[in-house]
Amino acid sequence: MNAWLGQPLPVLGFEQTFDQPINFPHTKHAGPVTEGGLGMDCTYCHRTVENSSTAHVPAVELCASCHRAIGSESSEELKKLRESAGIYSENNQVIVDPKKASPINWKRVHRLPDHVRFVHSAHINYLTNNPNAIKNIPEHLSIYGKENVLSSEVCSTCHGDVASMEQVHQVEPLKMGQCVNCHRENGGPTDCAACHH
Repeated sequence: MNAWLGQPLPVLGFEQTFDQPINFPHTKHAGPVTEGGLGMDCTYCHRTVENSSTAHVPAVELCASCHRAIGSESSEELKKLRESAGIYSENNQVIVDPKKASPINWKRVHRLPDHVRFVHSAHINYLTNNPNAIKNIPEHLSIYGKENVLSSEVCSTCHGDVASMEQVHQVEPLKMGQCVNCHRENGGPTDCAACHH
């Protein structure tokens, strides 16, 4: 019984990954420039993470702001993206019709139980101001040093090196014991009401 509780079945959403409606290449967007990526910071797309409880998955309009003009016309994934954004070509002109836009129904990879409250901004702010508490720093980011902390480093503590993932998957268990241990190590609250509601 204890082994099952320590490692829940994949059916419950732990340590799984999913095929997404559009394959979003984190390696291309957030990957290191030296490896063909653009080196974008997590906060470019996940804009609310520093001042909100959620990390926010961007609306299709944000993706379309670049991919209206950037990217191959023959890419199947970009065709799906442009269609979702209401972007199409007519008489060699790019037309954007918001009435034809539809949201992308991304599948959630990182999960916590519904009764758990996790405030991203509090964790981002703490780790940014206490870089020695950051874990899982991707090798390509460690060159910046602890005095120049990037959001990508902070996010890696729980999410791992997403910039190198072909398909995003959960790398940390994100279970109560891990959270409580981290709070104890870093002077965070350990009373039930801090995380449970």
